[in-house]
Amino acid sequence: MKRLTITVLLILTLTACSSISPSTPTPLPTVSLDTTSPSAPSADGLTASGVVVPLQTAQLSFPAVGRVKSVDVKVGDKVTAGQTLVTLDTTLLEARVREAQANWDVADIQLRFLKRVGSAEQNIESAEADLERAQALLDSAKAALETQSALAAPFDATVVAVDTVAGETVIPGRVVVTLGDLSKFRIETTDLSELDVTRVKVGQTAQVFIEALNEKFEGKVVDIALFSSTLGGDVVFTVTIELDKQPEGLRWGMSADVTLETK
Repeated sequence: MKRLTITVLLILTLTACSSISPSTPTPLPTVSLDTTSPSAPSADGLTASGVVVPLQTAQLSFPAVGRVKSVDVKVGDKVTAGQTLVTLDTTLLEARVREAQANWDVADIQLRFLKRVGSAEQNIESAEADLERAQALLDSAKAALETQSALAAPFDATVVAVDTVAGETVIPGRVVVTLGDLSKFRIETTDLSELDVTRVKVGQTAQVFIEALNEKFEGKVVDIALFSSTLGGDVVFTVTIELDKQPEGLRWGMSADVTLETK
């Protein structure tokens, strides 16, 4: 009796399982990958992002350690080429010139003495070499005093940043003054890809929309970078565009949308 009951239960279980219809599998969502390059082609040409830059810029630093004696400009000042911007305390540089001059004097006296007493030729040649070395050190010290004691403007410009004060010690390579020629601005693209730069030529027409001014301007391509940079892992090339006219209110660093007509 117990064996019969187990058999009946097994049959009922198999019957119930066979009556259940298989469930329909849930489809997986479709994933779409965005393969658009940083600069996208359009019907009119290539589009890219850009930024407003001055005609010329310069970041100035001293080539040697020194203590700042005076800062002769401030942000917003207009300067001319050759104008002194920052000067260093020259006490140490002047001391090096005096030391080099003294060494030269000693070498000169020694050479003249050897010649007067009729010393051997090899002694005179050695003394002449010593004098030449002393002269080279003296020239170097004088050049350092002349070139390392002050920063001068390399071109007519506006001072846009000053990062030092009198009494501070500066080190080589540290930027202390930034200049920009704000008399004229250009547009530089920031994300034109390596795939698209081959379609760009100097002289091509460009449409530039300045977001801050909410206005579109025309211009022409005047330069294409000879080397690349990277943006988020992508290789990009900078293209420079000169505007046909300089709009009022344009400032360094403003954003722009550029359309390059490549037809």
